[in-house]
Order: sequence, then structure tokens, then C-alpha cells
Amino acid sequence: MTHLKEYLNYYCSLDAPGYAVLVTGAWGTGKTFQVKECVPKQERIYVSLFGVQSVEKLHSEVFAAAHPLKHRATSFLSKIGEQRVSIAGTSIPLGLIPDAANAILRNELKPDKVLIFDDLERSNIKLGDVLGAINTYVEHKGFRTIVIAHDDEELLGSDFRKIKEKTFGKTIRIEPQLEQALSKFLNGVRCEAARHFVAAHESQIQDIFAQSEVKSLRVLKQIVEDLVRLHGVLSEKHKENARAMAELAQVFVALGIEVLSGRLLEKDISNRKDARISYIINARRKTEEQQEKPSMVAAMERYPGVDLESEILNNDVLIAVLIEGRYPVAEIQASIDSSTHFIVPTDVPPWKIVAQFDGLDEEIVQLACQKMEEQLSNREVTNSGDMLHIFALRMIMATNKVIRKTIKDIVIESKAYIDNLFEENRLPPRGYHWRWMDEFDESYGGFAYWVPEEHKADFRLIRDHLISCREKALERTFPEVRSDLLHKVRHDPMAFKEAVSSTINGESPYASIPILHGIPVADFVDAWLEGNSENRRAVTSALDSRFRGGALERELKDEKDWALELLKELEARSEKQVGFESLRVKRLRPRVLIELTQSLKDQDADEE
Repeated sequence: MTHLKEYLNYYCSLDAPGYAVLVTGAWGTGKTFQVKECVPKQERIYVSLFGVQSVEKLHSEVFAAAHPLKHRATSFLSKIGEQRVSIAGTSIPLGLIPDAANAILRNELKPDKVLIFDDLERSNIKLGDVLGAINTYVEHKGFRTIVIAHDDEELLGSDFRKIKEKTFGKTIRIEPQLEQALSKFLNGVRCEAARHFVAAHESQIQDIFAQSEVKSLRVLKQIVEDLVRLHGVLSEKHKENARAMAELAQVFVALGIEVLSGRLLEKDISNRKDARISYIINARRKTEEQQEKPSMVAAMERYPGVDLESEILNNDVLIAVLIEGRYPVAEIQASIDSSTHFIVPTDVPPWKIVAQFDGLDEEIVQLACQKMEEQLSNREVTNSGDMLHIFALRMIMATNKVIRKTIKDIVIESKAYIDNLFEENRLPPRGYHWRWMDEFDESYGGFAYWVPEEHKADFRLIRDHLISCREKALERTFPEVRSDLLHKVRHDPMAFKEAVSSTINGESPYASIPILHGIPVADFVDAWLEGNSENRRAVTSALDSRFRGGALERELKDEKDWALELLKELEARSEKQVGFESLRVKRLRPRVLIELTQSLKDQDADEE
């Protein structure tokens, strides 16, 4: 701030300089703060032009800032009516206030203070008019005047460059005063322990922020506040490890700046591990002009001293904190505990150690690799996420000749492993929810699967095979499940409804799984009609709920023909009855199936 302070000290010492000073800078650089630091409060009149609608309002704001007590008095008097009041020796009707009053009161303004206009680009007055109004204070009243504006001339209009010379004799572009701003932000931290934690990494924060080339001190302020929040969820064990905290602060600050400045998105964080490797491999095939540099790679180049691939905060935690604004204590602490600074090899799956080989001794990594291979040989791993991590890492190991395998070998062996678990009835069936794959689809345990771009198709073959086998594992249970559902139709239709259709409690295992078409239609209707009137209606309600919303065209499409056959069977049974019983059976028809049948008839008619 030296050059700004030096010049403003000189400018403020002048008597009626006849020109204004324009102070510009990027958003968030602390322009207002720096100017106010140069001009003491008792020596300035500060006016924000943000939202000011007219030149008269601008003059009113100046008077309000210079004489707040008189301004409040005139504002009050203007509401009284058509009385007259004497202002500066002149009697005027109160109805003319504030216009006439402002004009008279402006004559009372003395240029004994520095006039500061802020937010020039955010005024609602035409640029020529607002500069003309400011110029009256400069040329006619002799004020020393400082105007603060964002340096993007697009916001001020294309004519700004042409007309600004008439008002401004000097333009000063300022840069953020990082050290001063950081000190101010630190002083505002109430928790002493958190303040010490952030201050311990002050030089790191300054270096990283400078490397980011982000000018907004608002981003820096947010980073400090986020570090304070992060400190609040760390355990004492974590805080005592200086090396771990240094790495944590570096990664958190760098990625935080990138997210806050809009340069990194959630998908970029999810793809941290793969971004650099894929870029390097693709670079061998394409020229630099042909390949767009991934945002994460650009970030890595921006902060050469920071390991942005560090897993001290895993992807899930980073997304929760930086994208969603959540600070889940258990997940954050577990992630740090799993990092190379705290990891205990016997307490975590071997793949987690292998995945962090960069920060661990070779002996530890080799033991983990050996344990991982033993787990495969003994068919110990049945969790889908653990399996996929192991398969992905073995691809990395094969590519880098850590193991003597080809990618084709890995694919064959991985599928065989899954098949073996399936044959032994040890592969867990697929989940009941339609989004059952979410827990292991792209990542698991906070770690994205480490799969280079050129092997993603191979990895997808393994993943798809796993999903298929887990679906078959569930289907293998269907005969028993169908028998149970038929029993519920006959004896407990409310339990049947809870099992096959969405309910308030959300615990409906087969609501989105096609399974009823395996029950013979005649058997289903027999069980249905055995119940009393209340139980019969409950089954109708269950089917209506299950098939509504077009489910028979989407997730339950395998049941569509069965459902239509069910409707025909019910109508046939109704025709065999007489009297009220015939009507009772007919009224059991699910409305959604009646509407579907009519819709199909209408389609056929249109086609004819």
C-alpha cells in the first residue's frame, strides 16, 4: 500500500487540487479498506454510490455523510406538511424538501475534508451524470475527491475511458495487501486455539494465495474462516502432528481457493488421482494444442509445492467440505487417520496402504501388496468397493510392471474371482433401492478408483460383471421371496403392500424390483380372492401404488404383460360370479391397470 499511501498523503495536502483521484482494482482486492487506511475517519466524508438512483440523491447522500444530524432533521421536517422552515437564512416550504433543501445545504459544505465516493460502477445513474455531479465538488467546491471503482471498464461502459480524463487527474491501480489483510482476518478469529492454528500456517497461506493469482481478499477471508471450522473438528492427536497439519493446511487452502474462484468443480475433485496420469498419457498421442488441459492438472501446475493428490482429506470429505459446506466430524477424522501420517497397517484394508505408496516406506507397501494378493487367493474380500479398489490397483501394478500380469490377465482374474464368490453363494445380492450402486459406483471409502483413462473400458467390464452377478445373486432368492409374497397376499395384505410398493417409512424392498411376474397369475388371484373384503381392497391398493407413475414402462417393465394378464384374469373371475360377488370382484381391478389398458386400446386405434 506504500505507493497509494504516498500519493494520497500528497494529494490530501493540496488546496483545491481541481481534479479527482481514481482508485481501481479487481473485485475483493480491498480497495475501500486501503483507501480508508490512508485517510483517517475524522478527515473524510465517505459516500457509497451503490444503488443511488439520481444526481439529487447523490447530493443528498453527500450531505447526509457530512452532516448526519442536520440530514435527519430535514428528513423529519419534510414529512410534516406545507409549513415553512428557515434553512441557512432562507425560508422555504417544507414540501420542497429535500430538493430545495439539498441545493441550499450543499452551499454549506466546506472542503475541509476529503470526499470519498465508492462503488462507482454500481451506481444507477448514467456515467456522464454521476461524473458531472462529482466534478461539481472538485471544480466548484474545491474538494479533494477520491473515487473508488472496479477496474473492469465493461461495467462502467465503453465511454468511460474517453470521459474519465475530464474528472480524474490521477488513476492508481492497487493490488491486494495480502499480509495486512491476513493479519486483520486473523485478529477477527475469536477462538484463540483456532487463531494460533491458522497463524502457524500463515506463511504457507500467503505463498499459496500469491501463487493462485486470485485478487479477491474475500476469497482469502473465506479460506481463513474455513480453516477455523476445520480446526474445530480435528482431534488433539491430529493437531500435535506438525507435519500432518502442514500438509492438511496446504491441500485445504489450495483446493479451497480453486473451488471458491470457480476453477475446480466437484467432478474435478472426484477425478484427482486420474487427471494427471491421463493427461500425461494422452499427451503422448496428441499435441498440446489438440488436448485441453484438465482443471486439476492446471491447479497442480499452479501450486508446484503442494501435493493436490494428497489423501489426507479424501475425495468424499473434500466434496462435503469445499462443495457442500459440511464438516462431518467422523468422516474428516477417519480420513486423516487413514493418511500416511497416522495410518496403522493392521487397522486398514491393504488396498488403502497400496493406494498411498508415495508417502509410505517400501517395506510397508510390499507387505500390503502381499496381503492384498493373499486376500484374493483366499477369496476373503466380498465387499464390492474393496474388490473394485483391488482390481483397479492391480491394473496400475500390471501397467507399471510391479506384478507380472497384463491388463487382460487382470480382467480375466477379476471376473473369475467374482464368479467364484457367486458360485459359493458368498457374493452379496444387489441392494433393493434403485440407486443401490451409488455406494461403490465411482468411488468407495472416500477414494476414487485409480484407473488411467486408457484402462477405463477394461475396468468397466469388471464393474459391469460385478453388478450383473450381484443382480443374479438377488434373483436366486426370488423363488423363496415369491412364495413369501403369495403368503402375504393371502394372510397379511398390508405386509404385502409394504414389501412391494413405496410407503411412508420407505422400507419397501421390492418396490422397484420386477418380481411378481414369476408368480402364476391364477395362483395370485386365488390367494387374492381368499381374503375378506378389507384384505382384498388392501391388495388392490398395493398394486395401484406399485404400478402408478409409469413404473410398468420403466423399472417394472418386465411385469407389464403379467399385470395386464392379471387384469384379464380378474375380469374373467368376475364374469363367473353372480350378484354382488361379481360386482365385488370387478371393483377390485386396480385403476392404474384399467387406465393402462384403455391407453393401449387408444394407441391401437390411432395406428389403424
